[in-house]
Amino acid sequence: MARLVSSKFKRLFLCFLVVSLICLWSKIRSTPDDKYNISFRQTPGKKKLFYVKSEKCELPYVDPFNAEFMKINNPKIFIPCTNESDLITVHYDNIFHQYVLHINEEVLHKLSQSKSNDFACFYQKIIYGQSADRYDRKGNKTKLTQDYLVPLDVEGMLVDCRTADERLLLQQDAFMFIQYEGTPKNLSPDRKASVIMYGIDTVSRTNLRRMMPMIYEYLKSPGWYEMMGYNKVADNSFPNIFAMLTGYSPETAETQVCNTDRDGCLDKIPFIWKEYKKDGYLTAYAEDEEISNTFNYMKPGFAVKPTDYYFRPFLTALEKETVVRYNAGSLMKYCLGRRLANSYIFDYCRQFMQRFVADRPIWGMFWSNHFSHDDFFMLSAMQHKILNDLLNFEKDGAFEHTIMIFFSDHGARFGPLMRLKESFLEERLPMMFIYLPPWFRAKYPQYVEALSLNQNRLSSNFDIYNTLKHILQIDNVVEETNWSYDCPQCQSLFYPLPENRSCSEAAIAEAYCTCHNYEEIKEEPWTWRMADLVVDRINNYLRFYNLQNQCSNLTLKVVNVTEQWMEEIDGDVKRPKGMRYYHTKFQVHQNMAEFFATVLYNKETEELKINVELISRINMYGTDSECINNKIHKLYCVCLSKLRAP
Repeated sequence: MARLVSSKFKRLFLCFLVVSLICLWSKIRSTPDDKYNISFRQTPGKKKLFYVKSEKCELPYVDPFNAEFMKINNPKIFIPCTNESDLITVHYDNIFHQYVLHINEEVLHKLSQSKSNDFACFYQKIIYGQSADRYDRKGNKTKLTQDYLVPLDVEGMLVDCRTADERLLLQQDAFMFIQYEGTPKNLSPDRKASVIMYGIDTVSRTNLRRMMPMIYEYLKSPGWYEMMGYNKVADNSFPNIFAMLTGYSPETAETQVCNTDRDGCLDKIPFIWKEYKKDGYLTAYAEDEEISNTFNYMKPGFAVKPTDYYFRPFLTALEKETVVRYNAGSLMKYCLGRRLANSYIFDYCRQFMQRFVADRPIWGMFWSNHFSHDDFFMLSAMQHKILNDLLNFEKDGAFEHTIMIFFSDHGARFGPLMRLKESFLEERLPMMFIYLPPWFRAKYPQYVEALSLNQNRLSSNFDIYNTLKHILQIDNVVEETNWSYDCPQCQSLFYPLPENRSCSEAAIAEAYCTCHNYEEIKEEPWTWRMADLVVDRINNYLRFYNLQNQCSNLTLKVVNVTEQWMEEIDGDVKRPKGMRYYHTKFQVHQNMAEFFATVLYNKETEELKINVELISRINMYGTDSECINNKIHKLYCVCLSKLRAP
């Protein structure tokens, strides 16, 4: 009878859960962000909603599920890397302060198809090279015994289990460990907030709502604040993350510190983690894709280990020593051995918090790009996994101590979303959520009030940098603090931002500014002439850098869209008399390359002003530019050796 009642209860619970999810999905799709103060302007026949609305900035709300998007919607299903159970599991022994490897005998018998325990498991330590960024070699084979205590000098290992005669491979695996360090005796008794930055590449504010609605609902929980006026300051990952972590643009860093393309430069850059380390924090940094790693893609990487815990040497070992699997249509590595590439990053982050966050302040950034960079629909497949990550942090009690920044660098920059009317907004408005723990909210109500107010005000990467600086000095902000170099007028998000703030005041170039009202205009001869002049500037740029013998001369094929900034008066934006701002989206004949440019243009005199390096490439170019190593030049180069027939 008890079993029948239990079974009936389970069925009722499942029915309730399904109905709840359906209702939740319906609510998400049918209503705008009702938690937040979204302004609206009445226009004939409809209401126009805004995330930010002031005299200098009108940042529009986009309906995530509008009809245009629904025509291309193609959600994906999660694909696990393996259906096998784990032969070896890991837990942490709080008495010995060591990790323990347990061999699951039931799994062993299933894999070996035998009830005997006639098998052997060995591990090899992952050893880094002399350079901080390189995996050097595997250590000697060491036999694993049941409930094996992992030595404290082992931070990563590759495991191989076989039958005793070695004829049958049972399972191969890999494990990374945040090894414990005792709490320093001279640690300040004053409570400091830990800071964890958990980021996912290529997630716009709108696309989070589309592809990960359950996570979006979770992020409405108490303590979370969404920066709905957050606007990127550069094109791709490196300059946006660099601004957030240093307060510099790469161009300014070159004049003030060093050229980030040169060997040894990144070790000299004043990254924010250096200041946290100097203030007694333990620091960590991890990413999940070796080639496209933020500081290694077309960059020299680090010669010196940048943080206390640094994942890259282990990542290079995983990519070299395990079976790698890709998803269809993606150049990113999806599975490394038995696990998602992202799973290693999450586990590393979770261990880092589990080991230290209750005892001492920590700072860490954990960045994932393998599943989202090449296919934004993959976000839908990963939403349960990422939601589970956040719930596990909460279960561990990490949120009791930690300010968490859950963020992205930019939205989609190529692919089907670039053909939507809202593509300009999609690319430039990444998600940005900040969580404040209960004790922080109780102790600093004035900072909480400011952060809440700033949700609907224009902000940028440089404000995030200042906020990270502010956390370090939360009880004693000094006047001589070096805030973001490239935006002297930017400030911490714990202070109220100006309500009537412009893009230039937040160090956001017009090419990336989402505040202004551009409207599509009909095709006219001058719109073609303007686009043709932009193509000519790209060709001049390639010639200036002596790339004409490697890169094809580009010729205009079609103008897809032309938009005009409708305001006659530009406020604080200075422009020459007779010139106006325009957006032009166009395609060239060479390999059908597509571009998006923001230009100043006088259609009467044909005077044109443009920074070529702010022109966006909006379709995937794959190997089209593999003859070029410079990350920026690649955007505009179609290699002569890669030209395809029209």
